[in-house]
Amino acid sequence: MDKMSFLQRIVNLFFTPSKAFDGLAEGVSYKDWLYPLMIVTIGMIILPLFFRDVSINEAEERFIRIERSLSNNPDIPEERLEQVNEGMRDAREKITDSREHPFAFRNLWGYLLIPVMYFISAAFFSAVLMLVGNFGMGGNVKFFQMFTMVMMTYLIGGNGFLMNMAPGVGTLELLVKAPLIAIKESTDMIFSPGLIFEEIDSYLKHFLNQLDVFRIWGMVVMGFGFAKLYNKPSSSGIVAVGMPWLILVAIGAALVKANSLMMG
Repeated sequence: MDKMSFLQRIVNLFFTPSKAFDGLAEGVSYKDWLYPLMIVTIGMIILPLFFRDVSINEAEERFIRIERSLSNNPDIPEERLEQVNEGMRDAREKITDSREHPFAFRNLWGYLLIPVMYFISAAFFSAVLMLVGNFGMGGNVKFFQMFTMVMMTYLIGGNGFLMNMAPGVGTLELLVKAPLIAIKESTDMIFSPGLIFEEIDSYLKHFLNQLDVFRIWGMVVMGFGFAKLYNKPSSSGIVAVGMPWLILVAIGAALVKANSLMMG
């Protein structure tokens, strides 16, 4: 059977995910994972530019809330409070500089870290799935076979917690959400059960709010890929991927909840 082209694999990823990962079990080349890494990196660089001002405004608002919370806390020693306030002033100056000089190198170098963060994120979950498949199910899938499969799903959606991207980091996810964020003037754009709540103020609500439709879609597609790599039924692949995915979602929800408490 002829090797599937990258373009055909992308088409299958969105329309026939059961076929998107055909041939990966026979082996992969660096191009198989590098191309999707390049696409999601470019998307992550370009698409957030459409709501850059919104992100900056929200960062300034967060610092204001933190400053108010600290100034109203009588338990913080005055000397420590002054050190914290000095750090906060430096941070706010950096935000102002980023707004006024967006193309200065000091404000652009962080983009170099985007592919690194994507690589680390995909590599981590690939390692988790290999533990499930190779040790739990007796398979023999190589790292870059799994990594390619996981990396492909970032073309759909992905949790952006590690990159401080509340809307997510998936390419299709950002394509849909970027104009909506610009219109709403808020990066709080998660298509999840959290939409039914007026306020996300409990752990359960934070957990449900992490179940964005794009991230669930990506997880299900990952399940098809897992099944293909291990020659298992699609339902088994979705369960094998879904269990560790839900555990990580639960951990992420706890971290988001803790961060919201710290932010006041």
